[in-house]
Amino acid sequence: MKKILLYASIFMMFIGIRAAGSVEYTALVMSQEDIRTAVEAHIEAFETAPLEPRLDPVWHFVPGLHGIEFDFELSYQNMLSHGKFDASLMIGTSVPYIGCSSEFREHRIYRGHEDSPYVGLLINVAWGGDELLQMLDILDEHGILASVFFEGKYADKNRDLVAEVWNRGHLVGNHSYSHPANWLSLSYDGFTKEIIQTNEILTAVTGEPITFFAPPGGAFTDNTIRAAYDQGMYTILWSADSIDWRGEPASILVNRVMRKITPGGLILTHPKPETVIALPQIIEQIQARGLAFRRIDEIVSGTRSGQFSD
Repeated sequence: MKKILLYASIFMMFIGIRAAGSVEYTALVMSQEDIRTAVEAHIEAFETAPLEPRLDPVWHFVPGLHGIEFDFELSYQNMLSHGKFDASLMIGTSVPYIGCSSEFREHRIYRGHEDSPYVGLLINVAWGGDELLQMLDILDEHGILASVFFEGKYADKNRDLVAEVWNRGHLVGNHSYSHPANWLSLSYDGFTKEIIQTNEILTAVTGEPITFFAPPGGAFTDNTIRAAYDQGMYTILWSADSIDWRGEPASILVNRVMRKITPGGLILTHPKPETVIALPQIIEQIQARGLAFRRIDEIVSGTRSGQFSD
């Protein structure tokens, strides 16, 4: 927080107040020294070391987060060529952490790192093709990618829909084969069969291995987690549940999600009419908090995006 306040105070140095009371951004004609000072302040405020993945007593596997290392000279020269300071012109490198996320794969994931500037949107699909397409259109309009988990039986009957999700750049994940009512009573072999059946269907459409598994209703036993682990998969849960399957008004869904949103949060939704209405509001309110949306694979790996190179 002290770093952010320092950055803000230095930025305010470049703002002048006209006699009429309006704000004049003199930063548009900044001197070389002003630009240098602003770049140094940005680096001081936002450069950070990588954060290691860990096991947490509450959240279980908490993914790590890559650090940020800025190149002062390249950033400074970039600003000079534009005649002003612009944070989007900073040049930085994403600095990997030392640990390996796959070492924690046997533990379930509820959220990304608490210092992450990202959240993830999860869509569990066993119905609602029309609503899902509407949600995808909304995500396209906002330039956002989500993680879509398909029930295998539904995916088998709607392969074109799976392909549509994949072709738009969203992650495709596994949500069991039949979402059985007796899910928790299944044996290890039963869980494994449900997972493998769905993976085979989804892989046939995407041409890629399926790495992420969202258990039906978020219910699991040790055998559930082990079955997913043995198939090379991560088990994904959530930290902010819209509970949209109840059919409540969109305003309730928005308020429910926003009360639970924190950096690194994972938001659970389903393709429902009320969710279609609520989704743009949820996106805009989360973005207003300075958080961006990322797919679950990006959140688990902890990579940075934007102007950062790996």
